Amino acid sequence: MTKQMEPYLMSVISSRLQSICLEMTNTLMRTARSQLMSVCHDLSTAICDRNGDVLALAESIPVHCANMGLTVKYCFNHPEGIKAGDMFLNNSPYHGNTHHADFTYIAPVFSNGELLFFAVAKGHQADVGNSIPSTYHANAKDLYEEGAISWPCVKVEKDYKEVPDIISIAKARIRVPEIWYGDHQACVGSARTGEKRLQDLCSEYGNNLMKDFCDAYHAYGSRRIQEEIATLPAGTWHYDIKSDAIKGLTPEINIHISCEIKPDEGRMIIDLTDNIDSLPCGLNMCEATVRGSAVTGILNRLPNDIPSNEGSMKHIEVLMREGCMIGKAVAPYSSSLATTNLADRLISGVQALMNQVTEERGVAEGGAVQCPAVSVISGKDWRRNNHPFVNQMFCGMTGGPGVNGFDGWVTYQYPCTGGALNWNSVETLEQQYPILILEEEIIPDSVGPGKFDSAPACKFVLAPRGHPVTCAYSCDGIDNPPMGAVGGGRGRASAAWKYTVAEGEASAQILPPFAEPTIELGDAIVSESSSGGGYGDPLTRDPALVCHRVREGWITEEFAQRTYGVVVDTSAEKYLVDEEATARLRKELAAERGDAL
Repeated sequence: MTKQMEPYLMSVISSRLQSICLEMTNTLMRTARSQLMSVCHDLSTAICDRNGDVLALAESIPVHCANMGLTVKYCFNHPEGIKAGDMFLNNSPYHGNTHHADFTYIAPVFSNGELLFFAVAKGHQADVGNSIPSTYHANAKDLYEEGAISWPCVKVEKDYKEVPDIISIAKARIRVPEIWYGDHQACVGSARTGEKRLQDLCSEYGNNLMKDFCDAYHAYGSRRIQEEIATLPAGTWHYDIKSDAIKGLTPEINIHISCEIKPDEGRMIIDLTDNIDSLPCGLNMCEATVRGSAVTGILNRLPNDIPSNEGSMKHIEVLMREGCMIGKAVAPYSSSLATTNLADRLISGVQALMNQVTEERGVAEGGAVQCPAVSVISGKDWRRNNHPFVNQMFCGMTGGPGVNGFDGWVTYQYPCTGGALNWNSVETLEQQYPILILEEEIIPDSVGPGKFDSAPACKFVLAPRGHPVTCAYSCDGIDNPPMGAVGGGRGRASAAWKYTVAEGEASAQILPPFAEPTIELGDAIVSESSSGGGYGDPLTRDPALVCHRVREGWITEEFAQRTYGVVVDTSAEKYLVDEEATARLRKELAAERGDAL
């Protein structure tokens, strides 16, 4: 039976855990070598309890969050057991992790000889030894063609000392071993920081009280989410969302989502079993990303004061099949892109399904992913004796969906990040890598229109300097741009192309949506990101907001009239809405649709 705990004490200790997670995050991002971690913050930290269940998270990437417990629990299977001074590394999507690029470091925390917690630091590595210079390999027919080493929860430290053979193997397989090792040490330092702070906390409050807190905090999370589920209607709802085909490799993939809500039992069941079997490509999801994506989609629609711990998340049951693309991956099927393309569609689909259940925190589909602006760039740096480089950029990807009450977030990027990653600084990128950013700007008239618009799409143009640059990307959303919700319009389709700088954009050549082209000197690669869908009828959008967007240059006067039925008077320096003309036009547009405002 769970012991009662004074609310103030639970609040104090939960805040302390949150602070420890933040210190772990700060340690990781300030000591990492790659821009991917140090600048973009493609990383997450967590504290799990003695059973490996998630207890606290801080500023984590959504697709990393609800599945941390799965990654940690494989520590209990290690043949040597769990000992003080151990450090586990799990990057295997077949053993509870997300995908091979996400190296998860797990430090068991002992106090007076008793295992009480796990401090967890997860970081997306810039290179993991794939057969192509990218941590995403959509075309990989299996694990072996993917190329990354799979570490199924192995010990990289024993008694606080490195296991040198593990480090030597990793360095031998990585194109830029010094960057990898720097990020490795940053992750280890982050987990060790958490271990030390948790030991101090146990010394302050005692082991027994800390165990009582863990049980009571899970119970509180359980009560809170059950209270929210009890406010929802009983029933079963369905939603289908499509991902683009890869020519010659995979068909268009439809994700079928079923959600059953049992308010009397305080349970929600996301059933994903009715989906396509695994295919010989890198798009297969895995247990961790299916669970993380489905739970993220639900939690994004519930109040944010619900604790993100296993006590609350266990009430969202996720049903999946082994050997299913939207399920538990089985080797040798590759899960190289398990955190992105289909995961983003799944998060969007779950969020959009909930529009049938409740208007609270309603949301359209978010932007589709992995356009060239977020590609993995690689090559040789002529400024550093032709030393090789590999790094993923995070630029020029907007994707924010329209939300009930709010326009889309410009730096949202895509659903699996949810705005938690930073964009690269153009100036810093050009300093660190031999590239030139020619453009990074909003594309006019590219929003998913609605009562609440999505963020606009973004055009991003990159050119190499000194040597050619390879840009590996997996550009979804060309054939299936995101859908709007509750009458909102679709987002703008993404695009990938290149041109010769001397000849200009008239020399444009369309690039394949999933590719790793080498951009030669004198050429430039162009990325046009997908925008999210709009939320609500565009003819009900506040005319003043439409006028503001015209004035800012995000939309044109013609788009305002055609899409929102708003006439903007631009004769004065300060743009104004023509109220009478707008009212007439909106009635005409509504009549053409066969409805009335």
